[in-house]
Amino acid sequence: MKKPYAQCFLKGALLSSLLLAASPLSAAENGAEEVTVALERSACFGSCQAYSVTIHRDGYVLFTTDISPIDEVDTLHKQFAASDGVLLPGTHEDDIDPKEVAVLVKQFEAADFWRLKSEYRSDVHDAPTQVITLTLGDRKKVVLDYMGTRAGMPRAVEDLEIAVDRTAGTDRWIKGSPGLIPWLERTKFDFHSVHAGELVVAAEMGEADEATVMALIDHDAPLDQTINIPGSYPSQPEMAGVTLIEHAIRRGHADVFKRLSKGGWLDRLGRTEASQIFAEYAAGCSPALVHAAAESGVDIDTAAFRKTDADTESQGKTALANLGSQHVCSHDENARVLTAKALLDRGADPNHRDSLGKTPLYGVENLDLLNTLLAHGADASAKSNDGRSMVFGSWNDAVVLRLLEAGASPAGQYDFGGKTLAQQAKAGGMPMVTRWLVAHPEAYER
Repeated sequence: MKKPYAQCFLKGALLSSLLLAASPLSAAENGAEEVTVALERSACFGSCQAYSVTIHRDGYVLFTTDISPIDEVDTLHKQFAASDGVLLPGTHEDDIDPKEVAVLVKQFEAADFWRLKSEYRSDVHDAPTQVITLTLGDRKKVVLDYMGTRAGMPRAVEDLEIAVDRTAGTDRWIKGSPGLIPWLERTKFDFHSVHAGELVVAAEMGEADEATVMALIDHDAPLDQTINIPGSYPSQPEMAGVTLIEHAIRRGHADVFKRLSKGGWLDRLGRTEASQIFAEYAAGCSPALVHAAAESGVDIDTAAFRKTDADTESQGKTALANLGSQHVCSHDENARVLTAKALLDRGADPNHRDSLGKTPLYGVENLDLLNTLLAHGADASAKSNDGRSMVFGSWNDAVVLRLLEAGASPAGQYDFGGKTLAQQAKAGGMPMVTRWLVAHPEAYER
């Protein structure tokens, strides 16, 4: 995306004047022909975002995933990387306001970038490498960051890496932030192409904002085409619209779900399958999806069953029970509790037992979630098939104490380590539980 010479000259002159006014850098450097900031991120054994982006002083941005290995570690990572972690791979161009470049360069100066070491490398494995470069005229500084903060690298370098991404707007290509759609429109992207259908599915399967997925659907991306699902083994072709609604449920994207349901894709997926996905992914940790699913005829209190080789692994958990798992909700504890309330308001059973006899109380570590379940009739005195109290699903002092106060039995032992509650309370730092057990010896008879 090359701009006319006159336009480049005017923008370059503006940036030079801004740098002169805002920075003590020499006039020779500020008036130099070349001013660029570059960032490169490498692969890892997983799905690390591997790309490079260069920002020029006139606002010209060049982003690409077509990069050579940074070093021997990166070479090894590239051989086994699950993916390049980028939603829209390839080489992309855009323009930003040169004033933003001036602000970015000033941030480098504030970080005392020229005085940094050329490399900060810690002795760890399977981490991505970042390389950040500043060029001002004939001066050039390159800093390599391989888990650098563990090797004495100032935190300001990580801040610079984030600032380069933010200034360039790389998230639109990497994750699918809302800025992606205007960029696609400017570049005359064919929203009716096969690639558009693949893109909308990849966006929902990845980390794209719901607004981006909705916009791609609104632009009539074709959903009735067969695509290969990335990462599936063996490769299993599936209709784009079916895959899309599956992942809308997983991510809790209620607006996408409603739009696809209206278009007939819920019928094509099947409400039984939708209910299983809904349960397994805890309603996508979305109160809005709970209501949308219920109104579409999805059973919001069904029990999820999936194949497993572990005989002791619990099966038959509902969405409400799965909300207690710490890996769901992306650490959004408020969404966790609000989703539980929505499920309970829609008739979810707070005393549903899974294949091991555990209820939704088992495994809860959030006190507000626990109180919500108890307020809606959850039975704290319930025991699993092997006679274990629900207290043995938690190591949280306040949660265990609340369960005991609500009628749970302290008798028994933990699955892991075999400690009694009293032993675990003493070893694991549960002083409130320890005091309660001493004061209530009769509770062991429950």
